[in-house]
Amino acid sequence: MLIGAAVVHGTDRLRHSGSPSPRLDAEILLSHVSGRDRSWLLAHPEAELDDAAVFEAALERRAAGEPIAYIRGFKEWRSLRIQTDERALIPRPETELLAEASMTEISTRLAHEGEPVIAWEVATGSGAVALVLALRFRPALELGRLRLIASDVSPDALELAAENLTVHGVEAIVSLACADLLEPAGDSLPQPDVIVANLPYVASAEVDARHGSLGYEPRVALDGGTDGLDLLRRFLADLPMRAVAGATALLELGVGQVDAVTEMAPAGASVSMVPDLAGLDRVVRIGMAGSAT
Repeated sequence: MLIGAAVVHGTDRLRHSGSPSPRLDAEILLSHVSGRDRSWLLAHPEAELDDAAVFEAALERRAAGEPIAYIRGFKEWRSLRIQTDERALIPRPETELLAEASMTEISTRLAHEGEPVIAWEVATGSGAVALVLALRFRPALELGRLRLIASDVSPDALELAAENLTVHGVEAIVSLACADLLEPAGDSLPQPDVIVANLPYVASAEVDARHGSLGYEPRVALDGGTDGLDLLRRFLADLPMRAVAGATALLELGVGQVDAVTEMAPAGASVSMVPDLAGLDRVVRIGMAGSAT
């Protein structure tokens, strides 16, 4: 099969299966199978595809609804290659906003606080956000000015996070913990100054429908209960006891959840929003009593 014919065939196959982006998906899979970038493929439609059977198998997986990130085994996120598989949620574009807000918060604290800053990412999943923070603040982590903890309730997800941290050479400066939310804080682990969390916030009925990648990603990383707020509700109720006075929590939310989360915020806390590029409130900043607003 020639490259040009493979693109046409793959596009048709995925269009008929209901893919929202059949041409792009076909080109990405063809690039993965052939080891050539998409620009080369488009410039050489007459070239022979040596691995037609492998390409066909990848198309079948995609046509069945499996995410491309699982087929390729990685997701390109914030210019990083994040290893991905069924052990954890695939990093989303909207989570880049959470990472940016976290870097801003940690930078501010490092500039104004004399004591070491404790930052904790809850529900780290693949470890993508923890990885970004570790790379951004490597000097502060190595000097002991910052401690970074990344936790997850899933041992499988933590294993994947460890692999991603190791691939990028920062495994020694991130503490991994298997934990249910902030349960060990103040006990076996220190109370955090900054908490970053992308908790499950999809309603159970939507997870049950298994549309798109939801049919393949781990339910524990998606299911937020009947209204999508079960984990957020538990987290916010426990926050005053687990974090230091004046701590800041940064949470990624689902669309339309901001009002409910604002109402659940701990007494005396300040609440502000970080909208995404579409103007939707996707990250909420909760400043506990004593923090800057």
